Amino acid sequence: MILVTCAGGRTGKAIISALVEAGLPVRAMVRQSGSVAAIDGLGAAETIVGNLENSADVATAVDGVSAVYYIAPNMNPRERMIGDAIIAAAKQGGVSRFVFHSTLHTQLEALPHHWERHFVEQALINSGLPFTVLQCGSYMQNMLPAWSKMVETGVHRMAYDVDAPMSLVDLDDICAVALTVLTGEGYLGGIFELAGEAITMTEKAAILSRVVGTEIRAEKEPLADFLAHGKAVGFSDYTLQMMARMFPYYDVHGLVGSPKILGWLLGRAPTDFESFARRVVAASA
Repeated sequence: MILVTCAGGRTGKAIISALVEAGLPVRAMVRQSGSVAAIDGLGAAETIVGNLENSADVATAVDGVSAVYYIAPNMNPRERMIGDAIIAAAKQGGVSRFVFHSTLHTQLEALPHHWERHFVEQALINSGLPFTVLQCGSYMQNMLPAWSKMVETGVHRMAYDVDAPMSLVDLDDICAVALTVLTGEGYLGGIFELAGEAITMTEKAAILSRVVGTEIRAEKEPLADFLAHGKAVGFSDYTLQMMARMFPYYDVHGLVGSPKILGWLLGRAPTDFESFARRVVAASA
């Protein structure tokens, strides 16, 4: 049995679907009872409701599983505490494989939501658990909620410089790697950077124009506008603080990793942005 935490989010659902398709039994842990039906519908063997900040809930979730695929709550001020707790529970429960779904460049102290995961990685290394860390870049799928509006308006907007390079990655590729490291041999003790080829918003807009068949231009959304919208839709104060630091960092540095390790793990070239965009268009046809 493989435990997948934060199972109700985009990442959790995708990982569960990949594991179930491969015939693996999954115990899914969700925060809200309203997520249970959707996760059951993906084919999870068990779906439990629990809070990663509650030690009893974590112990229950880990009990009897052979492996943990740990997805942490995004931009959480208690990142270290939550990570330490599930690592301790997994060790107590005799888990034989612990995969941490981490983030690209956890060395970046300027980005606290990356930096805090550096300490969780360190705790995992020091725990004695058989572990693998996947340091994932930003997903190509993150643009899907705004896809229809982008096509309608002809504008691809993000809150950072249009020429900042970003090593986006297809979540489907991450799921394929997750399956590999959860079931294959030779990956324990490994820390693997999962990133695609770097691409700018300007370059994405040119590709989207060609794929969608209508002109799409890149435009930087003012940070104040983005944060105001985030507040209106219920982002926490901590999340807004992290984003207020993240986007100015992207303006200057972007977020770039190498696609070489991802390609090696996949046994093929990582999915490029144009292939992803064509897949989205084909799915909506």
